Amino acid sequence: MVSENIKKTIEEVRAQAQKEGRYIELVSTVEYLINLIEPGKKEIFQKALEDAEDMDDVNEILDALKLQIGAQGAKKLLKL
Repeated sequence: MVSENIKKTIEEVRAQAQKEGRYIELVSTVEYLINLIEPGKKEIFQKALEDAEDMDDVNEILDALKLQIGAQGAKKLLKL
């Protein structure tokens, strides 16, 4: 049987995860997309993510990542 202290700790963790769930998902998505960026630009995006203070900052990084991935795709498609 699980002790009351463990149950309380687990409940606190679950509540925190639900509260910040959207932020956690967003950061995970951005981290995944950073891995798709060409090596020379990864560091810039990683630094920006480390410096992000809230969801608005992370959303701005996500928008920039979309542009970068699109540009990389266009360069590859057009063989530039």
